[in-house]
Amino acid sequence: MKPNIHRDELVGKLKESLLSRVVQALEAMIGTSQRCHLVSDFPMTAQLGVGEKLLGWTSHFSAGPRIELRIFAAPADWQLFGKTVLEAAGVDELDDATLESTFLETLMQTASAFSQDLSGFAGQKWESSGSETGVTPEESWDSWGYRLPMGEQEARIMVQVSPELVQALLQPNGEASAAKAATLAAEGSQGGAPLPQYDLLLDVQLPVSVSFGRAMVPLKEVLKLSSGSIVELNRAVSEPVEVIVNNCVIARGEVVVVEGNYGVRIQQIVSRQDRLRTVN
Repeated sequence: MKPNIHRDELVGKLKESLLSRVVQALEAMIGTSQRCHLVSDFPMTAQLGVGEKLLGWTSHFSAGPRIELRIFAAPADWQLFGKTVLEAAGVDELDDATLESTFLETLMQTASAFSQDLSGFAGQKWESSGSETGVTPEESWDSWGYRLPMGEQEARIMVQVSPELVQALLQPNGEASAAKAATLAAEGSQGGAPLPQYDLLLDVQLPVSVSFGRAMVPLKEVLKLSSGSIVELNRAVSEPVEVIVNNCVIARGEVVVVEGNYGVRIQQIVSRQDRLRTVN
């Protein structure tokens, strides 16, 4: 067995998970399906011109100090990124400040969604906070990049995760909890006998949310929203709300009030086939 094989598998999962979150955030901003390609050996500073600096977003996670994720890009890339998003939304204001804020907004959404994946890997809730930052790449951190085709050009973003983040996701024996969970799930789906390790999964925390409805709104309309604005959803008042666990609809029900708090009375459990169709 290769040394660090479990660590390498974990980092591979992080790369694929973040890739899907980048695509989701970009699709939400542009409104059409997008592509994104992983580049494992991405040069961190090769794209910088004289006097240029990297710009990005740094997320800090509640699991401990220096557990950080950085997503960043060179000026030419974040400008192309912002320009593509704004033009798709019909926005004509393309000054550097607007391009920068659009790029950072997408990174913030990406990092926020990725924290849910980290919580799943770790088996416990990881809260995240972040900030815009200039970036100096760290040689000791795991690094990779993504290429995002945008018309005849492509924008490239860079990613680094701290050694502390990777270590926090590893068990003391060097095996990733994410890899353990995936193995147990795969063996369980094959119809074998119940596994003794199944109890390990029972304390895993998953994000639960309730959806009253959805709406697709052009970015130019979002920018017009203010106090008192109304966004019409795609669900009638009489229709049941959806209970979503880890981005998958598992049940539907009606809204109730319990001791001054909102709650949902379950009326229908979604079948396994329907659940798979609702995974985002």
